[in-house]
Amino acid sequence: MSTHVKPNIFVSACIEYESCRFDGSMIADDYVKRMKDVVNFIRVCPELSIGLGAPREAVRLVKRKGEDQKLLSSVHGYDYTEKMDTFTEKYLEKLYRRDVDGFLMKAKSPTCGVGDVKVYRDVGKAHLESARNDGMFGGAIKAKFPDHPIETERRISNYNIRENFFTHVFTMAAFRHMKDDFKYKDLVEFHAKNKYLYMSYNQEILKKMGQIVANHDKLSHDEVLDAYQKHLRKLLHGEPSQKRRVNTLQHLYGYFKDKLDTPEKEYFFDTLDDYIDHKIPYSNVLYLLRGYAVRFKEDYLLKQTVFQPFPKELTVMMDSGNKL
Repeated sequence: MSTHVKPNIFVSACIEYESCRFDGSMIADDYVKRMKDVVNFIRVCPELSIGLGAPREAVRLVKRKGEDQKLLSSVHGYDYTEKMDTFTEKYLEKLYRRDVDGFLMKAKSPTCGVGDVKVYRDVGKAHLESARNDGMFGGAIKAKFPDHPIETERRISNYNIRENFFTHVFTMAAFRHMKDDFKYKDLVEFHAKNKYLYMSYNQEILKKMGQIVANHDKLSHDEVLDAYQKHLRKLLHGEPSQKRRVNTLQHLYGYFKDKLDTPEKEYFFDTLDDYIDHKIPYSNVLYLLRGYAVRFKEDYLLKQTVFQPFPKELTVMMDSGNKL
């Protein structure tokens, strides 16, 4: 069983929880199903919350010429804009106080969607105005929580997006847990065990975070934590490039270069080349190095989160439905 701190993640209720879509259905999603045991899910359906039933007439975003964008029923044009605005504002104020670590939204939904929602010129058989928009609720979440990871169930079917999302929310959950009963030594330990994970994202931000922990300016604990969290969010919003990951792997290898025999060294660099040539995933090289850490009893390395930044129950070697 995982020893990771459970992140608090908002999820659209129609994904694996409620049959609340316009046609009365529920979205089955294997990744959300796997997350249920290791995540605290917070869920809601904005459309049910404003009094719509399931099944119901579908709603859509409509931008008529000379008018503001509205949320209308797709056939009869019933206007739900004001109700959705009111619900969204009140709900997000409550949600803001619940220490949410990330969001998993229903793709293409006129309410919950983010970045992939269609806007029509009218109801009925009207033409599209555009198709790369935010839903009313999803857009408000992006505005209210600009530093949080926000994905859709479709996007996390991509292996890299999924891995980055899980790493982000579980790292932030661990940081939040550390802050709850704060002792300065805990921040020092937290930074130390995340060193190589951070390195794989951004070595410059890692260095700045180290300076914050050193606290040469004698800032208060709250100021240190705020500054550290700001940089941690910035770091995790980036993506680990292959170049940075190779650099991290070489740093980890440095602990063993004088302990391995020549065939073992050759095998490591052959494995590293396979990763560089996209023949194997990053995790394969990490598993090899972790094996060395176990063999040579490198306790400092065995505590490093880079080897398992989120629960192994969530590790699925699939990309958009295809095995890797």
